[in-house]
Amino acid sequence: LPTRRRYRRRRYLSMLSLPTTSCGDAAVVCGGLSPLLEPTLVLLLTATQQDEAEDDEDAADAGAASAAASKRRARGKADLRMELGKNDPYALLELDHLRWRATADDVRKSYRRLVLLHHPDKKAATAEEGAPDAEEDDEMFKAISDAFELLSTPKKRREFDSLDEFDDTVPTADDAAAGGFFGTFGPVFERNSRWSERGGCPLLGGEDAPDETVAAFYNFWFDFQSWRDFADADEFDPNDAGFREEKRWMERQNEKLRLKRRREEKARVLNLVEVSYSLDPRVHAMQLREKEARANAKAERNRQKAAARNAEAEAKQAAAERAEAEAEAEAEA
Repeated sequence: LPTRRRYRRRRYLSMLSLPTTSCGDAAVVCGGLSPLLEPTLVLLLTATQQDEAEDDEDAADAGAASAAASKRRARGKADLRMELGKNDPYALLELDHLRWRATADDVRKSYRRLVLLHHPDKKAATAEEGAPDAEEDDEMFKAISDAFELLSTPKKRREFDSLDEFDDTVPTADDAAAGGFFGTFGPVFERNSRWSERGGCPLLGGEDAPDETVAAFYNFWFDFQSWRDFADADEFDPNDAGFREEKRWMERQNEKLRLKRRREEKARVLNLVEVSYSLDPRVHAMQLREKEARANAKAERNRQKAAARNAEAEAKQAAAERAEAEAEAEAEA
């Protein structure tokens, strides 16, 4: 339906009972029109055409939404992982013990070692000696190559890592009391560091960390920037779309759902940092030292003020005594 603003434009235009003629696809006012009214009418005509185009776009969106309604399907992480790679690429490259911690060099070295072991040419030579299952060896070689391609492409690897199983829980004060602060929160920050967009993500450290290190740690995490993707939030698969407008509508809906999850993720990490900051014994010690330093500074300022007042009072007393002595000397003279 047209908005109130569009309705008013059309109402104003209908009130102008002016002769019109057709010029192409647009209606153009002609004959006896005051030059002062021409720009206004042109603007009204242009705005009306824009409104009609917006109405057409709204209608297309409505049609796309109606067509896509029956195609809504939530896909779990396991399904999406299967789409990215039928087999676990970390397991295929024997990096399952490292997973997201595996560096590009780790991936490259493991691939080179395994590709030599399962290369078809090498397997062909052993097959001549009676080794069976040549077909399985070829499939293994292809699977290893696919795994290397996935893990060596940053975008694909991020998509896969985002779908990996992950513990989102944030420890509480009771957890820290039971397991110790550093033993409870240290592993949590370490596993969440995998999502850091910036390199050099600092970890919690120990009780003997310098104040500067602790301050740098919390400054980084309070401004934590995550690259975590949320493909599992999608409700539509754009590949199921029957026409272009439906595909675009699906993509917009998916992006809205991902944006909501990214906001929730940001709030989750912020909550983790705030809870850690409130329980960190190093922060408590720093705050206590700062409080003592402020108290000592205040006491020193008060001491200096008192000393200044005493000096002023002594100076006044000495001046009064001098004045009194001078007065007595004048009287005797």
